[in-house]
Amino acid sequence: SCTYDLPSITKGYGLFPVCSPGSTVRTLDISAYLQLSGNKLTGEVPANISRMKKLSMLHLGFNEFHGQLPKEIGKLPLAFLNLTRNNFSGQIPEEIENLKCLQNLDLSCNNFSGNFPTSLNDLSELSKFNISYNPLITGVIPSTGQLTTFEKDSFLGNPLLQFPSFFNQSGNNNKTRTQITYQKLGHRPGTILVVCISSALALVFIACVVVISIILMVVKSSRQSETDLLDGSKIRHDSSGGSSPWLSGKIKVIRLDKSTFTYTDILKATSNFSEERVVGKGGYGTVYRGVLPDGREVAVKKLQREGMEAEKEFRAEMEVLSANAYGDWAHPNLVKLYGWCLDESEKILVHEYMGGGSLEELITDKTKLPWKKRIDIAKDVARALVFLHHECYPSIVHRDVKASNVLLDKHGNARVTDFGLARLLNVGDSHVSTVIAGTIGYVAPEYGQTWQATTRGDVYSYGVLVMELATGRRAVDGGEECLVEWAKRVMMTGNVTVKGSPFTLSGTKPGYGAEEMTELLKVGVKCTADQPQARPNMKEVLSMLVKISGKAELFNGLSSPPQVYIEM
Repeated sequence: SCTYDLPSITKGYGLFPVCSPGSTVRTLDISAYLQLSGNKLTGEVPANISRMKKLSMLHLGFNEFHGQLPKEIGKLPLAFLNLTRNNFSGQIPEEIENLKCLQNLDLSCNNFSGNFPTSLNDLSELSKFNISYNPLITGVIPSTGQLTTFEKDSFLGNPLLQFPSFFNQSGNNNKTRTQITYQKLGHRPGTILVVCISSALALVFIACVVVISIILMVVKSSRQSETDLLDGSKIRHDSSGGSSPWLSGKIKVIRLDKSTFTYTDILKATSNFSEERVVGKGGYGTVYRGVLPDGREVAVKKLQREGMEAEKEFRAEMEVLSANAYGDWAHPNLVKLYGWCLDESEKILVHEYMGGGSLEELITDKTKLPWKKRIDIAKDVARALVFLHHECYPSIVHRDVKASNVLLDKHGNARVTDFGLARLLNVGDSHVSTVIAGTIGYVAPEYGQTWQATTRGDVYSYGVLVMELATGRRAVDGGEECLVEWAKRVMMTGNVTVKGSPFTLSGTKPGYGAEEMTELLKVGVKCTADQPQARPNMKEVLSMLVKISGKAELFNGLSSPPQVYIEM
């Protein structure tokens, strides 16, 4: 069962030995865990939070907390502190330096201001750190110490911060860290011997504590039923700079929204993954249709690929879709994820079922996709990409925009899905792949040469999709010309008229709506410019579509796209 270890984990049993205040000395007390991410919580964090004397993990990310972070937070025995994507302001409390056992600190995407607390440099156990996108923070990052072990990505979006010179060098800072360590030791044999002995004793102590913690966890787990619900808790891997903890691959995890369900519920919903429940198959795996106990109709995607690439694709889709289910990230044009299951053998995603089917199945249909609906779908997909490219930090590049990755709900609204190839991009960056990702006919030409995926590559793929919507043709249909080449030739020669041979689905009157259809085709041509820098961004594309859709209101009654002709 995917929920076997989760009840004990969410209650904090056996996660971390509790730290003594202001030191790295662990006690044998059982720690507590507080997970409140993604609940749209507002207000200020109360100062009396310091009364939670055994709290080792505090997750408040993806909420709407504001005000100053109370200095009393420095009295907690925290090992993990995640405050990403809130509205905290004021100076970062110096008292955080008292969290000597802190391993993971994420303060990204807030409004903190004032001088950067250099005392964070004394947190010797800190292994993951992110303070990016707090543009009002000032000061200088120390050139030595613990903070030099982190990549520059941890400090992005803070233009007032001053960085040491080595941050501008290529590669990571491991070399710098090693040099600093040896400088401190001074190559003195006696010092090295003392350090080695101390390290050995520390390892023995930690091993003992871990063994005791595991025993305690097993004892506690035995008291829990495997059928327990998740008590509304959420376990997830935050995508903000990679600074939230990824649970061990040995722990079977299912991440759910506020309405809980179990792995057993998934088995029942899919009739134990019966062939009769299959609604789709592909290289990624199989999709099953089912109904949860609370009545929600779901699509259960069971991934069957193995290896590192499969693992990357699963985590990418999980990160993007789970983020969409959280607080301010929720977007109506992305498929909503309800839960996941991950262990060494099972990779399962549970998301909302889209009753309208795939756009690929309908794009050439003469009756099911009227002209106005095609414009609306183009806008829906554009809104989703605007969100991923311009409203997410870091930006997200989908890498596989195409008709089969656009699903329609029962009302015909479009939502983008299948984020298995998606990657996070820092500002101005591109993702370099070892294999060409995407689908023939949709992949930008520069990708085959540079293997670099950028948001402009998504724009190209979107342009192909727009051409398909405008013409009813496939990106690659076996003809001598692919759709992009054909559309560019037609637009360049100016052969679109009301006379000749129809190249789109027939409407009620010859030439009715031809201008609007032509404008949509022009958008596709602009998006598929050969040079990436010549393509518009998705905000500009959406603006074009809004203007076109204003004209398209004239065609609400059309049962199919307008009839437009081309002189051959």
